[in-house]
Amino acid sequence: MEIRFMKKNLKRALTTAVAGVMSVNCLALSSVLQAGAAATKYEFESGKLTGDAEVKTDDGNASGGSYVFLKTGGDEISLTVPSEKTGMYTVKVSYSAPYGDKIQNLYVNGVDQGQCSFASTAEGVWKELDLGTVKLTAGDNTIAIKGSWGWTNFDYLTVEEATLPDITASDTTCSDPAATKEADSLMKYLSSVYGKHIISGQQEIYKYGPHDFEYEFKYINDTTGKYPAIRGFDYLNCNPLYGSEDGTTDRIIQWVNNNPYSENQGIATSSWHITVPKDFSSYNIGDKVDWANATYVPKETDFEPSKILEEGTKEREYYMLCLKGLAAELQKLQDANVPLIFRPLHEAEGGGGETGSWFWWGKEGSAVYKELWILTYETLTEQYGLHNLIWEWNSYAYDTSANWYPGDEYVDIVAYDKYNCTDWSTGSAVLTHNDSAISSTFYSIMQKYNCKKMVAMAENDSIPTLNNLVSEKAGWLYFCPWYDGGSESTNFLTNELFNKKDDLKEMYTSDYCITLDELPTDLYGNGQQGTGTKPSHTTQPTTTTTVPEGKGEAAKIVADSGNYNISFKQSIGNSVDLTFDLSDDVSKANGCIGISANVDGVDYWLNYKWDLDSTDEVTAKLDKPYNITYNNGKDEVTDADMIKKISDEAIKQKNAQVQIWWVANGAGDTLESSNVKLTGAYLPKSSSTSTESSGTTTTVSSEETTTEATTVSDTETTTVTEATTVSDAETTVADTETTVVTTESDTDVSSDTTAVSTDETTTTAASTTASNSGEVPVIGASLYGDVNLDGKVDITDAVLLNKKAAGQVDLNAQATANADCMFNGEINGDDATTLLQFLVQLISSLPVNPQ
Repeated sequence: MEIRFMKKNLKRALTTAVAGVMSVNCLALSSVLQAGAAATKYEFESGKLTGDAEVKTDDGNASGGSYVFLKTGGDEISLTVPSEKTGMYTVKVSYSAPYGDKIQNLYVNGVDQGQCSFASTAEGVWKELDLGTVKLTAGDNTIAIKGSWGWTNFDYLTVEEATLPDITASDTTCSDPAATKEADSLMKYLSSVYGKHIISGQQEIYKYGPHDFEYEFKYINDTTGKYPAIRGFDYLNCNPLYGSEDGTTDRIIQWVNNNPYSENQGIATSSWHITVPKDFSSYNIGDKVDWANATYVPKETDFEPSKILEEGTKEREYYMLCLKGLAAELQKLQDANVPLIFRPLHEAEGGGGETGSWFWWGKEGSAVYKELWILTYETLTEQYGLHNLIWEWNSYAYDTSANWYPGDEYVDIVAYDKYNCTDWSTGSAVLTHNDSAISSTFYSIMQKYNCKKMVAMAENDSIPTLNNLVSEKAGWLYFCPWYDGGSESTNFLTNELFNKKDDLKEMYTSDYCITLDELPTDLYGNGQQGTGTKPSHTTQPTTTTTVPEGKGEAAKIVADSGNYNISFKQSIGNSVDLTFDLSDDVSKANGCIGISANVDGVDYWLNYKWDLDSTDEVTAKLDKPYNITYNNGKDEVTDADMIKKISDEAIKQKNAQVQIWWVANGAGDTLESSNVKLTGAYLPKSSSTSTESSGTTTTVSSEETTTEATTVSDTETTTVTEATTVSDAETTVADTETTVVTTESDTDVSSDTTAVSTDETTTTAASTTASNSGEVPVIGASLYGDVNLDGKVDITDAVLLNKKAAGQVDLNAQATANADCMFNGEINGDDATTLLQFLVQLISSLPVNPQ
């Protein structure tokens, strides 16, 4: 019955990587901190590089003309930063992320300070990101960026002394206006010590675990002579599937009212790992389901949390049955005058963004989750009359984390779960001792919710050392290590890799830490019984998408930091129709559909590129991926057999992410990606359809929609491209002519026929230069970027070059020479990217590296 084990494996879900990777955010912290002395600037190119990290000089916008490309997970850029005195400092970095949203790790003096996310930027665009506050010691310090997903450019780093604000919370009364006097009294006590002390806590093991319930508590007492003030519980076994009486409620009452270790009353907190049947569609309400066939992991179940919000659904009936059983136990606590810090539906955001959750309750994104939290809150407080609960909600420090916040009126304490002793930057778990107080995370969360709520460390592996907590001024309300799971990597309390005995003793015996024996004797005697009522909340209705005529199933779409997560009820298959809302000045755009697939226990991310050209819809073909990368940040997959195997698995998935990479106006000027918004995603209609193109009828079924590959050679061959691809054009490169045929419904229109000689001759390739007007002069048959040999360089050449890079077409000798935009004798995705940069005038001439 492993609870923590599976979750901490950090197997990334759908959007954990993309060309894309989806966006989470780092320890952002800005207005809450005031700068001290002027910032000092350090250029990354002057630092120490490891792995594939390399200095580049091809961007004139970079400070000093140079920057560092951090390519691979595990690569590192480190800088030596001297400090006159020990103190807290604000760290900012200038970065560019043209390959999509990426996550890396910040290290200070060899200690991991947490993950930072770098939102995607256009090529050549640099942004300064605040990474928060870190502790530097007097003398030389080492600040490093360590690649997790890699593929990010770093220009410089600035460091300045920070002045930290007072640690306060302005909203410390119970959110439930009818809270019991015991709950009110507990909240008053918590607020009285917040920012001045830290309260000790410890999670107990679950029933049938590797040891008894008291194991961790005896270890703490044997080591320190003390007991924790807070005991963590879990109502895991309170469920209608396999639930059994494990004595949780009785132990909570005992810890609070008749504590076996002290004359004082203790404080209780509890999570609720509520599970659902893996095969929910076949489940009948009331059936017993054993543990092996129940789960809380999103990928393992067909349970749809959004349907809980709909009256009359089986999902709602099941969840309300779960709440009924839980309410019966919580009522026993209320009858015994026991308040509970209650933390249900925890860690919903998971790995960040809208689809990074490792629990089913976060499966469908923040909007659904918030309504589910509120439904849970109102059902327990209003329907069942439970007013002894202090509602604790889990946050992260990502830029997207506040999107998951249910609201001040439904939350009493904001919590963070810390597990930073396991380094995943190389794709494998590496355990390292880390006793940082992660003050940047604390202040980031405090500011994110406007300093209204107290901030606690509801779960952790290592307890920050006393010195780090005090010197970093990290005012966590309490700590609570997870239980020992029975292995080196999960014995969070007793394995000294996590918590050293001397550190544990120092913490528990310090004046700063509050232990069980130091709780006040009138802990629950200073409150007032609440008599108010809360205004009723109207559950947000679910959105039903009207399917346009000719389209198949519509996807559920959730916006996610500039990207769009889409989900279908059936497998995606070989194509998806996308529709967009474009700003008036948008002429062209491209991006990808990203899909996560697991093959042989390894997670991969596949990008399927799409292009828009003067149209607002496109059919994204999923027959061949643009590229495949490892979700752990490693390089692309290049083995042909593996590519096919991964691709076959990808089209079986039901979830994907639509990313927008590049947007331009008619003049080729790059625009913000926000000018293009996804409005619809549809699978092909189930019935077969026919498209007539150039006198040839092609039958396309819903099961398989394909684009024929073109061999561009000395013999005439045709590429059939559907009307919704980048140029709505069918390009034929033959030995005597190039024909552009617009293909839309049953229309066949030919235009722009240009004679092209196919005689292979030895010539000196002409350089292609963009004029100030954006026009490309036609210089002759050997023109860099003129891949389709029509005498000019435009977006149709980029499309054909992308197909070549993806292995969809072959080119003749002349086309190959013109496609070598990098002038290195190879044709790949770098040439395609370079050509796009030229078309939007990010570079002025081709090739970029003439010999």
